[in-house]
Amino acid sequence: MSNRIGILGCGWLGTPLAESLRAKGNIVRGSTTREEKVNQLSQKGIEAGVLRLGEREIEGNPETFLKGLDCLVVNIPPGLRKDSRADFTARIRLLETYLQQAAIPHLVFVSSTSVYGASQERVTEADPPMPDSQTGRQMLEAEKVLLGNTARTTQILRPGGLIGSDRHPVFTLSGKHIPSGGNERVNLVRRQDLLQILSLLIANPSLPGIFNAVFPEHPSKREYYTREAIHFGISPPVYGDSPAPPKGKKVSGPALKALGYSFAHSIWTPDLPSHPGDIEGED
Repeated sequence: MSNRIGILGCGWLGTPLAESLRAKGNIVRGSTTREEKVNQLSQKGIEAGVLRLGEREIEGNPETFLKGLDCLVVNIPPGLRKDSRADFTARIRLLETYLQQAAIPHLVFVSSTSVYGASQERVTEADPPMPDSQTGRQMLEAEKVLLGNTARTTQILRPGGLIGSDRHPVFTLSGKHIPSGGNERVNLVRRQDLLQILSLLIANPSLPGIFNAVFPEHPSKREYYTREAIHFGISPPVYGDSPAPPKGKKVSGPALKALGYSFAHSIWTPDLPSHPGDIEGED
């Protein structure tokens, strides 16, 4: 029997997720904020529509979009980089009123490891988040809003920084002089892994909880971005602080491990051998 799955936010992550779920025989409904993308999604067999989630209203037809869904994946950016005054929590609070009206039984919310502060060092799902950024604070408040509805299964997915063959921060950092932070650990995950993790959560509608999604290798930014820049043939970033052992936030995810998930896609490009230094499980 096919499931009806909605994806709120068919962008860089949501679109391939929708295609994957559609290929497995599910009926997939996807939203976009751009009119011109509706036809592109429709050609992929996705029931597409325009929804723009604001702080006071949702442009489009959220009632029709949500009607009859077995599962909804919420994958929308907080938008604080473009507008520091944006209230992402208010948008999620508004969305929650529609979710309750539609009686959505299963929700997957794509959050972020930004809910953990840089000073927390090693963290798992069992550790209380202490965000030190506006994005992290609003993400955490949004999680609380959604977790407050106990009438459904709510799964919170906290991925690290997302990378893929067509998306890598090294290109933005290339050649830049960065005063500090070279010894801070990276917490990254490839899109391929995250798509598999999302499919796993969707397939487990009776398992609520919080799930960290970070590749279990945490080299320093200096080491990681230098090696990646060399691989791509571009200038590496130059960090002003002196080299030292990796430090700072190190996110691990025993909750996914308990589900039997093993990360299959290295953060190194291409799949380079793991560095012997800062692998999860070692101090």
